[in-house]
Amino acid sequence: MAKPSQLTPLSANLAHELMVESGLDPALLAVVHGEGDVGSELIRHVDYIGFTGGTETGRKVAVAASERLIPFSLELGGKNPMVVLEGASLNDAARGLAAGAFANSGQSCISIERVYVQESVYEEFTRRFVEKASSLKLGWAKSWDIDMGSLISTDHLKKVLGCVQRSADSGARILAGGKARTDLGPSFIEPTILSGVDDSMPVAKEETFGPVVVLYPVRDADQAIRLANDSVFGLNASVWARGRQQARGIAQQLETGSAVVNSTLLIYSTFDVPMGGVKLSGLGRRHSEQGILRYTQAQSIVGSFATGGGYDAMLERIQNERAAKLLLRLLKFWRKV
Repeated sequence: MAKPSQLTPLSANLAHELMVESGLDPALLAVVHGEGDVGSELIRHVDYIGFTGGTETGRKVAVAASERLIPFSLELGGKNPMVVLEGASLNDAARGLAAGAFANSGQSCISIERVYVQESVYEEFTRRFVEKASSLKLGWAKSWDIDMGSLISTDHLKKVLGCVQRSADSGARILAGGKARTDLGPSFIEPTILSGVDDSMPVAKEETFGPVVVLYPVRDADQAIRLANDSVFGLNASVWARGRQQARGIAQQLETGSAVVNSTLLIYSTFDVPMGGVKLSGLGRRHSEQGILRYTQAQSIVGSFATGGGYDAMLERIQNERAAKLLLRLLKFWRKV
């Protein structure tokens, strides 16, 4: 049973139609629509909960599941970092960041929102990325010629714009974007790039969930790793470096459930490996074998030989250490064969 967000009902209906067309028995998948009270009621009846959403709601889901002692998994918010070091292809990194930050208008839990760029290449990378972001085509169309569309609602637009404006009022620089595009529709915003952000500004620590990226210059990889890990979230990360070996070494030090080398969003389409978060980004994993097995309960069935009362009768015959050691040797041999 699936209950999508009340803001995105049609995509869930389409997914249901496609699965039925692919051969799924319609009785095996139900889509239920409604507000949060519908979700709360569902938790009272199901055997497992796989929740994707904000951290605040995730806590409520965890409490409700714990009261019934049913298992659950949570994929929650993110403030995903990207690291760009000297020696990386700046054109490729800028192109990758444009996809990772602005795809789906930044409304993805794995979107990149923080970028740590080595000082020696910071200015050049910033120039290329600003140029790339400023060239994106905004709008709405069923065709493939649009680079970025609308935010989900006018309320969310106000939230994203407010976060950007409060940061700018506190001293952040808007390098690109930062404006609503009401000429395109009620909930459009330009791809936005900020610099000069400090920890006191809302855009530094809070998940924006919109097309807003903050650039930070760093001395070296160690500082980039330290700052990237300085977050209550830990969902996804991206690393661009001189070589794959260096990038993988950095990725292994990042406190995230996933890290991608030379890409930003690849993890979502890599269905054979697990995906999920650490810290306040969630519990459990989707995709891969782990993503399927989380919906199951393991049952162990073991059998003993029946002759002479079986294993339990053997335990009763242990009268000394010699007999205990003999039984252990027999059990080890039994397990091998």
